[in-house]
Amino acid sequence: MIIKEYTEIENRSNKLVVLSGFISAVVVLLVLLPELELQYESTKTVFAQVQNNNSDTLASNSSQALNSTQVGFVSNIEQIRGHLNAAVMNKEAGNTTLAKAHTLHPIAEIYSGIEPQISNANITLNETLATNLNQLSEIVNVSSIKEFDAQSQRINGLLNQTLQQVIPIGTADNSTFRLGIVADLLSIAGVEYGEAVENGTIKEIVEYQDGQAFVSRAQDVFSQTSPTLPSDLNAEVQEANTFFSDLDGAIQNKSSPEVVDRSIGAIIHEISELTGVSEDNLGGQVQRTESGEIISEIRSLLNQTIQAYQQQNYPEAEALATTAYIDNFEFIEAPLAEKDEALMENTEGMLREQLRQLIQNQVPAEQLQQHIEKINSNLDRAEQLLGEG
Repeated sequence: MIIKEYTEIENRSNKLVVLSGFISAVVVLLVLLPELELQYESTKTVFAQVQNNNSDTLASNSSQALNSTQVGFVSNIEQIRGHLNAAVMNKEAGNTTLAKAHTLHPIAEIYSGIEPQISNANITLNETLATNLNQLSEIVNVSSIKEFDAQSQRINGLLNQTLQQVIPIGTADNSTFRLGIVADLLSIAGVEYGEAVENGTIKEIVEYQDGQAFVSRAQDVFSQTSPTLPSDLNAEVQEANTFFSDLDGAIQNKSSPEVVDRSIGAIIHEISELTGVSEDNLGGQVQRTESGEIISEIRSLLNQTIQAYQQQNYPEAEALATTAYIDNFEFIEAPLAEKDEALMENTEGMLREQLRQLIQNQVPAEQLQQHIEKINSNLDRAEQLLGEG
């Protein structure tokens, strides 16, 4: 009996000890809980900050990837591809005149502007590419379609090598950079189309085909790039594809340049949404610039042209002259033609053809200076006319 009572007392004592331990643990937990919650919230905040910092870094990387000089270089390469495609298309259609025009445009209007960069990267590749472009022009009338296409493909291979030599791989593969190229191509396509179509009629067939070709290249680059974008941007990608379809239809229907420009603007807007880069920093920067600023830039480039020429740096002088035309004057041709078409055509000829020919012929510097003064005189008149608008 005594043993039994002692056992019951011992059991109750053990239970009290356990209960006491449990109560002590609860008390400790209640004391520590606010601190634990504070630490948890702090951990969440730090994690959120890490996520935000990563997002900021990605945005910063995207912004840095959009180098306007590099975008312009690749855009020019894609324009050459567009001309090659148009040349092959016309060759297959039996129109050697238009095929010839599209083989000459890369040489006359584009290549001299990018030649210094190619030559700096690989002088042998520069010479090989230039030779092959000239050969394509020379065989237009004497080659078979198969031979002509093979030469075109050979040039495309050289263009691939050129991009690898000039553009860093990290930049070339950056989706923001590639979409910047798309926007640039579309802006130039809009300018070409604006010169080509009036009242539903094609008045400049070469420029019309240029516009088509550049839009096609832009669409190809976009199609290659869009699968690399995050899936949460699919809606914007689909919107852009819809606008590309609208743009193709507008060009096929020879719609007004205003309609085409609206479609181009819509695509560039979607690209801005996809990249986080403002529309002003994508394509069409020159188009959005006041005509007076463009003319001022042309004058500056012409001054640099004569300086390079006086130093007998003829390739640099030609590149500067080409830039004055392609990257500047082309963007005021259409509005200037509305005011004074003869003035526009005269200035275009002096800038695009005559100035480059004088440099290639290495005429006396005084003769080149006189020619540039005549161009500047035309630009004075152009500035007055466009200012009135």
